Amino acid sequence: MNFYSQKTGIKGIITDTTKQPLEMVSVALLNPKDSTLVSFASTDKTGNFFITDVPSGSFLLQINLLGYKAFSKQITYQNNLIDLQTIVLNDDVNTLNEIVIAALIPIQIKKDTVSFNASSFKVNFDDNIESLLKKLPGIEINSEGKVVSQGTVVTKIMIDGKEFFGGDPSIVLKNLSADVIKKVEIIDKKSDEEELTGVSDGNKEIVINFTLKDANKNRGFGKAAAGLGLDNRYFGNANYSQFNAKTQLSVISKFNNINITGSNIQDFLENADGVADDSDDESKSTNSPPKSLSGFLETTVIGANYGRDFQKKESLNADYFYNASENYGFSETNRISFTNTNNFNFKSKDNFLNTTQNHNFNFNYTNKTSKKNTITLKGRFFSDDRNFFTDRKGAFLNTEDELVTQNDIVSNNSNNLVLGNVNFNYFHSLRKKGRSFTVGFVANINNTDKQNTQDTYINRNVNTNNPTNQEINTFRDEDIQTNTFNFRFKFREPLVGKHYLNLDFNTNFLSGKEITDQSRKITRTTSVEDFIKFQYNHQQIITKSNLFHSYNTSKLNISSGLELQNLLRQFGQVNEPQYSTEQLFINPNFSFQYKPKTGKKYQFSYRKSIKPPRPAETNPFVNDLNPFAIITGNVALEPEKTNTFQALVNVNSYDASIGYNLTLNYAIARHAIIRNVSIDDDFIRTISYQNNGEREIFKGDSNFSKRFNKLGFRITLQNKYGFNAVNSIINFNLNNVVSQDFSTNFIIQNNKKRNVDVKAGVFYSENNTSFSIENNLNRKFTTQKYFGMIDVDLIKKLNFNTQLDYIIYDDENFGIRQELPIWNAAMSYPLANKNHILKLVLIDLLNKNVDIFRRSTINFFEETTSQSLGRYIILSYTFKLSASNKSS
Repeated sequence: MNFYSQKTGIKGIITDTTKQPLEMVSVALLNPKDSTLVSFASTDKTGNFFITDVPSGSFLLQINLLGYKAFSKQITYQNNLIDLQTIVLNDDVNTLNEIVIAALIPIQIKKDTVSFNASSFKVNFDDNIESLLKKLPGIEINSEGKVVSQGTVVTKIMIDGKEFFGGDPSIVLKNLSADVIKKVEIIDKKSDEEELTGVSDGNKEIVINFTLKDANKNRGFGKAAAGLGLDNRYFGNANYSQFNAKTQLSVISKFNNINITGSNIQDFLENADGVADDSDDESKSTNSPPKSLSGFLETTVIGANYGRDFQKKESLNADYFYNASENYGFSETNRISFTNTNNFNFKSKDNFLNTTQNHNFNFNYTNKTSKKNTITLKGRFFSDDRNFFTDRKGAFLNTEDELVTQNDIVSNNSNNLVLGNVNFNYFHSLRKKGRSFTVGFVANINNTDKQNTQDTYINRNVNTNNPTNQEINTFRDEDIQTNTFNFRFKFREPLVGKHYLNLDFNTNFLSGKEITDQSRKITRTTSVEDFIKFQYNHQQIITKSNLFHSYNTSKLNISSGLELQNLLRQFGQVNEPQYSTEQLFINPNFSFQYKPKTGKKYQFSYRKSIKPPRPAETNPFVNDLNPFAIITGNVALEPEKTNTFQALVNVNSYDASIGYNLTLNYAIARHAIIRNVSIDDDFIRTISYQNNGEREIFKGDSNFSKRFNKLGFRITLQNKYGFNAVNSIINFNLNNVVSQDFSTNFIIQNNKKRNVDVKAGVFYSENNTSFSIENNLNRKFTTQKYFGMIDVDLIKKLNFNTQLDYIIYDDENFGIRQELPIWNAAMSYPLANKNHILKLVLIDLLNKNVDIFRRSTINFFEETTSQSLGRYIILSYTFKLSASNKSS
């Protein structure tokens, strides 16, 4: 759209005294009565600006650029185009005695950085940085806890340009206070190689940098809070930070029993079933949604981060984090399973208790003092002690809903994980411009000790005159060790103009072993015991040589090449025949990126890749810890061959207040590794693997946002679509499972969030899953959510915020429709000064909340309803340690 040809709005050109155009100048339209922002824009590289969507009235136009005197002008706008022609800014020699009305510019753009002024968004005293991010346009925190900006996952979180708790960005988001932040910068960061050589390579990453308020620099700040409530609910948290030009120190702590986490616990939730089966593995293959927290969670968190700048561009950052969690509760599951010959239902009631204690230490050393080379050294050391207890009472019913088999599985499992990681990289720029090389290595050590105890009580043929009983007591000890070492060398040679020849050589060595001891006692009328011990070793060497041509400019990056991959695999049980395979693959790759101007980016990439079978998929030993889900590997498995296509479109015009982001991902795997499932008349599933056919995955995500200055609100529309088609073998019959997910999310909210934050919206999602061997059981389930939120200062000191969600779950196969109104509210009031605050929190006032998890897999679908925390009320006190406290 050509804004400069429009007939409404305010436009002009800004130059310096030498008539050179000035880029990234902030142009603000203010209300002359209270200096509140009405609209804003920024200049492009030609010095032009255009303010659109301007209401009628009299305003103050203010123009600001660091290093120049501010320019102000009274304007009366009457829905006709105003052309201010050329405006000249004078150098800022001394403006200390001038009185300038400071505009609160919510967004500023400079080259590859979009900066949000945190003061433009309503932030309460106890909000963390995650709450602040959720208010910013174009920022999303997805269901896995990852921060997504303009369709791209954020890879790093920084404070004042320094890496902060590098091991887990969610720690920063959940534990650092939002009210100490001055600006939030979304940076399209150059790669280390580009920074060193000056050659644009298109390998940028999205980084978020939080800039502290001036009052919080060079002195300590923090807060401490504690609260007590009904039903013995409590929480407490404290944090203290001190940042200066050379050092950064931060300490955080948190403990509560109100289901508030201190880090990303998705991995803990994914492995918290307790009962041994392949359900998590199946969920991943069929693109099931990630699990959400259910039941009751008690959490203790302690962490510290220390950073030190030895000199300019040389720094060391280290952090330690301790997390202890206990998650317990009750759930009910309805599952419909099917084969080509018979169908059956399964219902279970689970009591669960899961605990974890982990220690996480990370360090990052960076040295960029030389103009010719860069050195980075990173490391991570992590230990995790997890215990999972589950008491699952299950019932198998036939198609007439007649009870056939009952079981009671009591599972008590402990997993102890210890891992270490060291990552070293050396970048060097040679004498010839554009010629450079990179050397790096990564070493990983991963040891896991699993001790599994499972007691199973089975009553079969309950619907006959000859019922049978069986008890199986199993203990299984698994010691799994995996070591990997990766070496990488990359060389770039300039050809002519902006053309380069690149060689990327990568070798990955993987070795591991699994030592298993199992003892089992089976009791019917008599008892039979058996003992099994085996050791499974596996080695894998992957060597890749990628030769590619690239054309690199500041706006355009194109590369294409061929990768030669050699895959050597050796595996087998000790004292048994060993298996060895070596294969050679040729993998083409292509990438294209075009950035015509700030705010616009177009990307497309294609890559062929080879995925070897996982050790668990080739281990031939039978894992029958759970007698109803027996798993064995297949030594004859071959690697998958996957072709992946990705496209991204970012079109963001901050002057026009429009943003659009689109990401498309399509992957097709040939010779796909699929599951081979057999189910007998006793409902025992035996799972193995084989290569068969193709697996197709498509994901599309579009996000549109528009700000209406005249009307005073902003809208966001997000649509997602997922398609997953995968084969499986069910009782020797091919089953093609197609899952399609669609969701749309519409949000409307006010523009000026400094004093009042109002938001409302509607969310709708739908899943359709079809099965080729059983058309009558094709499944559709939907979720609807309607919500409204307001956060407002009722009087000068009293803040009130509330949110009402109305959620509807529909499932055609289970004949279920659940309607859940969830109402939360909170009020806060500062005492003598703003550093002493009382707050009353009321959660789930209608006491209606439950957790519902639904998924469809290759031969069953299910719905699980779990206990939720429910209604609680807490009164809390917060003390804020600020610069003024300390100085006094």
